[in-house]
Amino acid sequence: MAGWSNVAMASAVVMVLAGCGGGKSEGPKEAESDPVAATSSPTPSRTPQAEASSSRSGEEWEEEQAAKLPKLTDVEVTETAEGDRVTFTFNAPAPRYLDSYEKELNGAEGKPITIEGSKFLRVAFIGVHPESRFTSPTPNERVLEVRYLMNFEGEMSAGIGIVAPDGAADPAYDISTEGTRVVVDIKE
Repeated sequence: MAGWSNVAMASAVVMVLAGCGGGKSEGPKEAESDPVAATSSPTPSRTPQAEASSSRSGEEWEEEQAAKLPKLTDVEVTETAEGDRVTFTFNAPAPRYLDSYEKELNGAEGKPITIEGSKFLRVAFIGVHPESRFTSPTPNERVLEVRYLMNFEGEMSAGIGIVAPDGAADPAYDISTEGTRVVVDIKE
């Protein structure tokens, strides 16, 4: 029985402390039905930003976030003294990228995409605008095609089809960023 008296005593202390509001009671408190009212301020305050963000739809929020991402504006193939260059230009600082040679290039849902060339370099740009797309630029003798592959969840992939002699190793290349551009230099 001693255990039950401790529980009763603790319950009584909680009830007494809960009732200590320092003034007369005006009926049921708002805190009983609204957990937010139980904070230290009598009424929850909202900043103008919080008010505005709570009234936006999910679609508006997504559009606002997408507007902050770099969007591809141009792709160009040119020749240099060291080889060939593919330049991807964005409307904001160049995004991060991943690059690798692939035996086969795939687009949305893993479907194979056929492009001209015997070696295929994939460049995936991370954190780009969902509307980043491009029309294949004019090729040259070595870079036969640059093609849009897909844009999924902020990652846009492009495939570069390169001519290489049969059995030749993958051509050496360097990728760099220069402000709003990602430059792929394919060595001869």
